[in-house]
Amino acid sequence: MKHERRRAAVYLAVQICLIVFTVIPLSFLLFFPERPDEGVQTVVIRYYTTLSNVAAALAAIPAAIFAVRALSGKSGRLPRWLLICRFLATSMLTLTMMTVLCFLGPIYGYGEMYTGVNFWFHLINPVLSVTAFLFLETETAIPFKAAPLGIVPTVLYGLVYVREVVFVGTWPDFYSLNPGGRWVVSVLAMLFADLLLSALLLLARGKPPEESEKTV
Repeated sequence: MKHERRRAAVYLAVQICLIVFTVIPLSFLLFFPERPDEGVQTVVIRYYTTLSNVAAALAAIPAAIFAVRALSGKSGRLPRWLLICRFLATSMLTLTMMTVLCFLGPIYGYGEMYTGVNFWFHLINPVLSVTAFLFLETETAIPFKAAPLGIVPTVLYGLVYVREVVFVGTWPDFYSLNPGGRWVVSVLAMLFADLLLSALLLLARGKPPEESEKTV
């Protein structure tokens, strides 16, 4: 019982951090731009990085409630729908983290990618979300065949990004996915990477304890 409560306390702390480390940086992006005369910068909502962190913060709210339940002695086991939401948010944040590490960092410089708000959005929140998903949310199973679900948010975002960047031209190509007009190759590569990362998350997570015992 003491171990379960300690685990629930750690899980609650992680979820609160995901909320706080999203709300405060996002508030700075929205309401405290570099130039005061620019007004509220709603433009930041168009970035996948922002959306992935907001998704994780939203999923963290009900997750924190279940952690409080566990601390009070009630069942804190996450329902399947909430775990799926956490899986989607974690997949998004993992893609964000790996894109910065392997693609955007070499292009724009790692200093810029991990400075200010980016430090929380590109590194801390992804690490927290992945840690919680792999080690603190293992009571409920997610079948490996659910891996393609992890790319659904990226597919939806990709449709909007391609439309606004390639066909309409209202957005700049801020993710450098259309060099020489080869956006199809970039999008397919990004979706494949996202699918691979989603699959690796499920593989690394393994089976819930009770399922592992059944297979012994």
